[in-house]
Amino acid sequence: MQKIQFNYPIVLTLISLFAFCMVIVLIKLIYRHNPHSNAQYGNEIILFHSDERFKKRVWRFNLIEEMKNLKNKGKITGELELKLVVGEFSEDTQEIVKHAINHKFRLITIIAGPKVFCEDKTEIYTLLDKYKSVKYFILPIRPIKHFMILSINSQNLLGPSKNSVFRKFNNGHLYIEKPHRHNESRGSVGVKNSNPGLIKIYGNAFNEMLGHAQLLTKDEVLNQQCYNE
Repeated sequence: MQKIQFNYPIVLTLISLFAFCMVIVLIKLIYRHNPHSNAQYGNEIILFHSDERFKKRVWRFNLIEEMKNLKNKGKITGELELKLVVGEFSEDTQEIVKHAINHKFRLITIIAGPKVFCEDKTEIYTLLDKYKSVKYFILPIRPIKHFMILSINSQNLLGPSKNSVFRKFNNGHLYIEKPHRHNESRGSVGVKNSNPGLIKIYGNAFNEMLGHAQLLTKDEVLNQQCYNE
């Protein structure tokens, strides 16, 4: 397989600009008067402290389950899609991916940094081997801005739908972490029933990063650089 040549200055510039813009968004979310609802962002906004790991996990799992239930009832159409930008394809990310797989998400894409924890290689290999819908990409440098997009891959849902049960927005949900370096604590923001414009901003950022990322096969994961090497 031919290795992709990365233009490091361009990648660094893009990621830095993206992180700066997202910091501004987070500041607006955190410091405005009513953080629970805002037409600019979504129907429901929740702030998580860095030590609320279990609460963050449950919130994301519940969103996945809710979208599956809506699809089962025929209230949304199209394929359920999960997009993740993370530092590493770690155990926490694997659990989110597995939960999405078990709840009828058919399009799952992960973008991560170039390194992985060695103990995770076998599990990642198994996921890629068993589920062809899971795509794993790596960037030449570890991203400092992490987020998750839960959305519906359907052209019919670009505008309001009479079948939608969402009050204002129907394009999906966002989970956004504060920009951070490896092993730094960080808060995060959850946006339920996100404004389509906000979903589009993060979707475009995801696609930009994807354009500079390298797709890994299951066998290439076994040769991926580890943190303790």
